[in-house]
Amino acid sequence: MDPSSLKRRLTCILAADAVGYSKMMGQDEEGTIQVLSAHRAVIDGIIAFHQGRIVSTAGDSVLAEFSSAVEAVRCAVEIQEALKTRNDSLPEHRKMHFRIGVNLGDVVVKNDDLLGDGVNVAARLETMAESGGICISSSVYDQITGKLDLGFHDIGEQTLKNISRPIRVYRVSGTSLPLRLPVAAAVPPLASPSTAPGRFPWAVATVATLVVGVALAWQGGWVRFGGENDVARVPTAVEPAMAVVSAPALQVSAAPSGVSASVARPLAQPEPARTRDTTAASRPAKPVVLAQAAAMDPVAPTPAVRAVPEPKVQPQKPVPTPPAIRAGFDGVWRVTVECPRHEDGAAGYTVELQAEVKDGALRGEIGTEGNPGWLLVRGDIQADGSALFHAKGLTADPKFSVKGVRKGSPYAYQVVAQFDGGRGTGRRQELRACVLTFVRQ
Repeated sequence: MDPSSLKRRLTCILAADAVGYSKMMGQDEEGTIQVLSAHRAVIDGIIAFHQGRIVSTAGDSVLAEFSSAVEAVRCAVEIQEALKTRNDSLPEHRKMHFRIGVNLGDVVVKNDDLLGDGVNVAARLETMAESGGICISSSVYDQITGKLDLGFHDIGEQTLKNISRPIRVYRVSGTSLPLRLPVAAAVPPLASPSTAPGRFPWAVATVATLVVGVALAWQGGWVRFGGENDVARVPTAVEPAMAVVSAPALQVSAAPSGVSASVARPLAQPEPARTRDTTAASRPAKPVVLAQAAAMDPVAPTPAVRAVPEPKVQPQKPVPTPPAIRAGFDGVWRVTVECPRHEDGAAGYTVELQAEVKDGALRGEIGTEGNPGWLLVRGDIQADGSALFHAKGLTADPKFSVKGVRKGSPYAYQVVAQFDGGRGTGRRQELRACVLTFVRQ
């Protein structure tokens, strides 16, 4: 072949591979295949969402290309985050982690395949990544630095197998998203950095304010300690808000003659210090520490005090969340179901059906319910384009059925899909890796 006739292009390659796949297959084949199918559905949907193209797949590996290094790295990060969420819901022996490598380089184009040094570097970077991690080359780092809020760890120049030159490699150490910070990290630091955690400085300040307030009230003659009927109840530390906060909420009507207008002021703003008069007749009326304080003193002239009743707190009814605006996907869609030949010998097939989407709800059907070959697909498309569909039907010719089940046998599976504008891509999650394509008519 004439080298000048080869087609080349600069592209960004993402290589992903499952960790410990062979060992998992040796322990539980069917369970491992189910987990891999579900993970692959997520991976393929995220790649499609970021305008990537899957070049090839071989068992537990995926090779995809992107025209943008930024989108390729975004895709890699979202894949690892999505798989972590899925793995968190699985038992330990069913968890499946992936390693990802990303490289920007020149590749050779042969039909739909990509060959050459650029692809090989991405594959080698994937092997250097940690389980659940991502490694990128310096060519990718140079394109995305300053454009993505990520952390990077420079692990230096590395000698990669069958690569003639050393490659500088960076590990992606994670994102910096405020929503993932612990709640405590989002709280501003206390005014005094020397305060030990857990000492509740606000409680100390409240008690100190209460003590000073009571002392001023006692000095001004507003609170007396004596007989049972001659003592205004002093709030304890359990009810600090009643002494300081509740006082301004009281409404005091016009004071009787001889009662100073300053009496109506809240305890938080006491009058300047004055000489205490020990006679009951000349002593100014006490401001109300609690609503019944003035009424408990039978000697002092009592201003007309009316406590404003606290409003009854009605239980809050949950506000219904408005439905997501999903009308952008409404219309008629052509759905193509492509199932490749299965490893047990079941023949591959392609089925097309028409579906209608109304208010984000998709429903498509082919055949007649109760008869072999019937298929029903339905589910909701969310506002962000993600979707989970439920499919059920009756098998047709046994040659297309896995394990050769008889004609007319019922089956059901789920489809994870992602829509963008007038197109959508989904993948069957159970047993057989079928791909569903959605095109708006």
